[in-house]
Amino acid sequence: ANSLLDIVVFGRACANRIAEVAKPGAAAPDVAATAHDKSIANLDFLLNNKGSTSTAELRLKMQNSMQQHAAVFREQDTLEEGCRQIDALMQEQS
Repeated sequence: ANSLLDIVVFGRACANRIAEVAKPGAAAPDVAATAHDKSIANLDFLLNNKGSTSTAELRLKMQNSMQQHAAVFREQDTLEEGCRQIDALMQEQS
């Protein structure tokens, strides 16, 4: 249920922002030919990592943190705690 509400609320906000900054017929900005290299390297690392944490375990931890700390109705302190938890999960994977 939260996912649908997120799509409606934040999708509308996103559409409004795009309407502010994107003009019909305007050229897209140039992007360096190597702009994707860092993302590809990160995906390659994730796909080929042989860490001790299973993908399912990591996903569950992330899901629990997001549900507890980044629900539709958000407050600064709970968002900050969620960020700390996700940062800690990232550190565990490094």
